[in-house]
Amino acid sequence: MPELKEQLGDAANILLGAPSMSQGTEGVCVDLLAQGPSEDASVLWVSFRKSASQCLAEWRGEHDVDPGSYGVIVVGDTAGTEDDGEVEPGAVQHISNPSDLTGIGIKVGEFVSGRSGQIVVCVDSLTALLQYVDLETAYEFVHALTGQLYSAGAVSHFHVDPTAHDRETIDTLLSLFDASVDLSDGDVDVRTRYPFE
Repeated sequence: MPELKEQLGDAANILLGAPSMSQGTEGVCVDLLAQGPSEDASVLWVSFRKSASQCLAEWRGEHDVDPGSYGVIVVGDTAGTEDDGEVEPGAVQHISNPSDLTGIGIKVGEFVSGRSGQIVVCVDSLTALLQYVDLETAYEFVHALTGQLYSAGAVSHFHVDPTAHDRETIDTLLSLFDASVDLSDGDVDVRTRYPFE
């Protein structure tokens, strides 16, 4: 989806809003992860909802080759812990307590530190995170994490289900991002904030 990348311009962190059961979310997610040639990318998934093999299967559904390097941080028990042999040994990290934001931040830092080339990160999802921590705690975590990723030169996107939250919560989260991609109405609605800070 080249036009999506063009619309997003230089946005480094993006809020991807889509109802949990909406169609097409996986395709847009993979498009946001594909910032350059697949074989050169370093891709990290932070998943509250899917297993490592599910994350990788979505990538493989769109690309002929695996990313140059990848990692999956599986948070909590709901995403499952299976590793069916399709995922490289050592690529999967587990955080059993979803409210362990420090642990998540450390694992993300370990993945991005010292990497060269394009780093892309998917956090799925803030809606799941907000089941375990309050909005203020989530805000502080996302603020710190997006700063960490920006410093590493990474492009990141964070999933949220706008139908699961009130407008104030969505607006609070939106304030942390350079851009948003909203799939709520079945169309792709892209909004950017200029100048990027």
